[in-house]
Amino acid sequence: MTKEEMIDSLIQQISCMQNYAQVESVILDISRVAAVHGLPVSQCFSKLEITIEELSPMNLTSTQWSCFRYALICLREKASLLRKYRRH
Repeated sequence: MTKEEMIDSLIQQISCMQNYAQVESVILDISRVAAVHGLPVSQCFSKLEITIEELSPMNLTSTQWSCFRYALICLREKASLLRKYRRH
């Protein structure tokens, strides 16, 4: 699986979610999935964040938009933790 395929899959998954718990579960699992496929976790986080930021709310339902916004919050928190971890 390439990084782009993984991001496409994550976008598709998040677009079908109905609540924040589902979103958080997928975001928390990114590190494991990336490692299984030999992908750099930080690059996966960055690419997913950029892809979500580029989504237009006009093309999404309110639930999808809310889930994508929450995914960004989770991504930024997890990325921050990874940066702290790498410094030590």
